Amino acid sequence: MKISPLKDPLFNVKLTPSMRATTKYFYVVIALFLVQILLGSMTAHYGVEGQDFFGIPLSRILPYTVLRSWHTQLSVLWIATAWLATGIYIAPLISGHEPRFQRAGVNILFIALLVLVVGSLAFGWLGTMGYLDARQNFYIGSQGLEFTNMGRMWQWLLFIGLIIWLLLVGRALWPALSHPSENRGLITLMFLAAVCIGLFYASSLMWGYRAHYAIIEYWRWWLVHLWVEGFFEVFATAVIALIFCRLGLVRPSAADKATLFSTIIFLFGGILGTLHHLYFTGAPISVIAWGSIFSALEVVPLSMVGIEAAHNYRLLSKAPWVQRYRWMIFFFVSVAFWNMVGAGLLGFAINPPISLYYVQGLNLTAAHGHAALFGVYGLLGIGLMLFCLRGLMEDHIWMDSLLKWAFWLMNIGLTMMVFLTLVPVGIYQAWASVDKGLWYARSAEVVHSSVVETLVWLRVPGDILFGFGGLSLAVFALRLLMKRR
Repeated sequence: MKISPLKDPLFNVKLTPSMRATTKYFYVVIALFLVQILLGSMTAHYGVEGQDFFGIPLSRILPYTVLRSWHTQLSVLWIATAWLATGIYIAPLISGHEPRFQRAGVNILFIALLVLVVGSLAFGWLGTMGYLDARQNFYIGSQGLEFTNMGRMWQWLLFIGLIIWLLLVGRALWPALSHPSENRGLITLMFLAAVCIGLFYASSLMWGYRAHYAIIEYWRWWLVHLWVEGFFEVFATAVIALIFCRLGLVRPSAADKATLFSTIIFLFGGILGTLHHLYFTGAPISVIAWGSIFSALEVVPLSMVGIEAAHNYRLLSKAPWVQRYRWMIFFFVSVAFWNMVGAGLLGFAINPPISLYYVQGLNLTAAHGHAALFGVYGLLGIGLMLFCLRGLMEDHIWMDSLLKWAFWLMNIGLTMMVFLTLVPVGIYQAWASVDKGLWYARSAEVVHSSVVETLVWLRVPGDILFGFGGLSLAVFALRLLMKRR
């Protein structure tokens, strides 16, 4: 039976300069998150008014295509930034080693991140608005691909940044990798996942300007499905297991087995599960069917993480100091719920070939995307961010009352958003698709029908609650920064 420590094992951890330098990353995460919420609300509102935003002809400057591209692109950027910053923070924490010029590398990577975000969004707007020709748009503007929309130059910059990040994490972890310890297995898995994260982004560079659409889609889903949903998840699972081990809440041997088992399941299901995305590239139905089956296995690892987090929270009666990390644990527990509902239930509802035939690209896909992307990866990123901020801030300035509002408002708002609007609209479109065809389900007659517009308006309360939850998280972080100064 695991006996929890009487005191917080991380209470007296010495912060290194590079660990302190990661603080600014998390404020960029929150800023990008707030912008994404705003853009998402504007994109949804276009579904009712068409070209206007409460009567303002905003589409002349920010058309729907731009808003939707920015909304999806920012979701990947802020989540990836949170996880990358966590890797930089936790590497010296684990090894107790601060390499020379580590802080300078962290700062250089941060500048590159800002250039990437601002440059890719700005040039993407120029390309969409027609200020760039087709070739220029591909290389420096917008490729028009969901989740990989940025031009090739920005993809290369991101790839170089990931290699720098890999070097920073690897050199800080090296003492822990080269010397035997009870956590060595977990540390090795975390480092291997970091290697895959850095190198696997190269799959976004595998198509050219004149590549066939089938080739582009093949490699794009290797990036979206495996880079984000595969190696990032293995990395996150290993990091969470290491956190719990360092807190003394999980035995290292048990964490090793759980993480290795999760890695095997996720990569085995993830690689083959990618195949169900290839519907529009002419893949055989049998291939898509096998892909949907293995994709369903992907909910297992993160569910295990959430269950473990819930179990650890019950140790509060034996270790009251765990209250220092209670909201981090709450966010991890919510990940398990949305993993089962968003990635599992809603994901498998659209994955089989017969579902893809009728509902691919309709609002049931959007329901799965919102519940899985934010509900799983977003909440997991926020939980990791809170762990890092907790270690970076002194006890006397840590006031987490706003985190209660942030947690509940975001989860309730996301629930309302998904089940009051996206799922009902998706079912209505599915009925139209089965009755008359996919073309009819995507037509203006259905999208701007009174039923759909009423359901879209029902999304407003959930969006408002979710927005206030994001604001609560932002105010909490800003208060920390001001008090720290």
